[in-house]
Amino acid sequence: MKIEDLKSNIKWWESKRWIYNLAVGIFGIYAIYDGLTRGEYSWSKTDSFGILWWGIGANLLYSTGILLELMDWYYLKNRIGIKKFRTLFFIIGLLFSCFWTLWCGWMYFAKPHLW
Repeated sequence: MKIEDLKSNIKWWESKRWIYNLAVGIFGIYAIYDGLTRGEYSWSKTDSFGILWWGIGANLLYSTGILLELMDWYYLKNRIGIKKFRTLFFIIGLLFSCFWTLWCGWMYFAKPHLW
């Protein structure tokens, strides 16, 4: 693999990041909306910071796709061939992140520690 191939791989992942962010954001907004409409809740600064940190964490985890391709290219000389499966990895990661966001949002507002 050449440097141009590496740049095109990074460009492929980065061109999909907006789809990832949009989908995770929609699921997060739905979880928050659903939680707020279920009962009384007082929004705080901590909640806003939590959403910000959640977004940063989700984007850091999204970047593991790029890192896995880079490690396969540099260290393993493309023996695994992650590039062939990157669309599958993108879809699986997107679905996991969306449903994880939704589930964590529901659990946050359900307050299971009070059950």
